[in-house]
Amino acid sequence: MSHSRRQFLKATSLASGSLLLQPMLQRFALEAAGVDRSQMPQRFVFVMKASGIIPEKLEPPTLQDLIKDKTKTVNAALTDCTLPETLKPLEAFKDKLAIIQGLSGKMCRPGHSSWFGALGVYKTGGEHNSGVILRATADAELARLFPSPFNHVGLALRGKVMGKETEGTLYPGITALGPGRELPFQASPDIAYQQLFGSAVASDETAKVRYGLKSNLLDFMVRDIRNLNRTLPGTEREKMGHYLNAFEELQVRRERLASMSERIRESAPEFSDRFTSKRPTIRQQAHIDLTAAALISGITNVVTLRLDNISTTYDDLGLSERSVHGIGHKEVCNGKSSEEARDIIRVHHMKLLADLAGQLQAVPEADGTLLDNTAIIYLSDSGNEHHGNLSEWPMLVLGGCGGRLKSVGRYVQFPNYGQQGHQTIGNWYTTLLNAYGNPVAHYGNLDLTLQKNGVPQSGAIAELIA
Repeated sequence: MSHSRRQFLKATSLASGSLLLQPMLQRFALEAAGVDRSQMPQRFVFVMKASGIIPEKLEPPTLQDLIKDKTKTVNAALTDCTLPETLKPLEAFKDKLAIIQGLSGKMCRPGHSSWFGALGVYKTGGEHNSGVILRATADAELARLFPSPFNHVGLALRGKVMGKETEGTLYPGITALGPGRELPFQASPDIAYQQLFGSAVASDETAKVRYGLKSNLLDFMVRDIRNLNRTLPGTEREKMGHYLNAFEELQVRRERLASMSERIRESAPEFSDRFTSKRPTIRQQAHIDLTAAALISGITNVVTLRLDNISTTYDDLGLSERSVHGIGHKEVCNGKSSEEARDIIRVHHMKLLADLAGQLQAVPEADGTLLDNTAIIYLSDSGNEHHGNLSEWPMLVLGGCGGRLKSVGRYVQFPNYGQQGHQTIGNWYTTLLNAYGNPVAHYGNLDLTLQKNGVPQSGAIAELIA
C-alpha cells in the first residue's frame, strides 16, 4: 500500500462511524485494517419467480444413483458433476453454486402463490389477496443486519400474482419490513434508475436544481414536523413520531447519497432504451443491471427481484401464445409442450443469474471479488409446482456467501417430508439469519404436523452453516 493511501485511510478513520463514509472507502479501510473477508459487508439478492420450480429439473444427472433414495441426506460436491441442461448457463459459476432440495413449506399457503409466506414462513392470503402481514420477511431481516442508504430495494416485472400492472410502484405481496408494512417494489426500470442513481448522474443544471429544491423541502418538512410534534398530546405525538422518523431517515439517505455521488456515477449503468422498453425480457435484463450497479456502488446491500408472475408472456422467447399461467397448466405453447416451454424460461432465468454473477465477480474486494460476499437466492413463490403443494421448495444459491455457508459448490438434498432429518424453509431462513449475525432459535411458523411427529425444527441446519 502506498504512503499516500495509508495516510488517506488513516485520515478517514474506520472507527469514526460516520454515516457519510462511502461503502467503497469502507471496504478499503477494512482491507487496510487486515479485517477477515468474512467481516466484509454482505449482499443478498432474492430472485423470485412464478409457477414453481420442478425439483427433478435441478438434479445433476451424474448424481442420480445417489439422490434416488429420498430418505437420506445427500451432500455432494458439484465440482465434477454435470449440471442439468437448464442450469448449463451457470457452468462457469459451478464452484459458487448451491442446489438445495428437500425443504418444505407446508406452514405456508399452497396454490398459485404463497405471498409473504415464501420469505416470511406463515400462511396468508388467497388467490388474489396477499393477506395480513405478520412479520418482517427474511430478506428484510437480513437488510437490517447490513444497513445501507437504500436498506432494501424491491424491483418487479409485474404486480400481484395475476396482476397486469407493469409500471410505477407495485405491491406484489412478497416482502415485508414488519407487521403490516409491505415493501414497495418499482416495476419501471426507468423510474428505478432515476430513484437509485438520478441524483448522482444528473447532468443538466435543471435536474440538479430540482434535486436541491427537493432536499430543501425535506429539511423544511422535518423542521415543521418537529415543531408540530411538541404541541401534540401523547398518543398523537407517538403517531407523528413515526412520520418524523421516516423523514429523518430520508434526510440521512440524501446525505449519504450525496457523499457517494462519485462512486454512484462510476457504478451506474449507462442509460439506454432498455430501461424504457416494454418487452419483458429486456425489462428483466434492465433490472439485473440495476441490481448489480446498486450492489457495486454500495447504495444497498439487499435487493429482492420479482422476475415475473403468472400473467407474464415471454414473446421474445418464442412463447407468445400462452402466459406463464397457461404453461403452468400444461397447455401447448407455440408448438412446444409445457415442459419444453418451462425449460426455455428456466434457461433464460439462468442466463440472467449468470449475467448478474459475472458483473459482481468482475469487482475486486479484499482477497476475492464482490460475488464472494454475495448470496443470490433463486426460488419460486409457489414452491415445487405451478399449484405448489409445498412438500418441497427448491432453492438455488449463487455466490461465495462471505464464507458463511458451507453449501457453496454443493448439491444438498434433505429427506422427504415427514422423514427424520427433513428440513423446512423455516430451518433454511433460520440458518441464513444465524450465519449472518442474528442467532434466532427459529424463524417463522412451525410445521405443526412435523412437530407432532417429532421432527426437529429449531436451530441452523448443520449441513449448510459454516
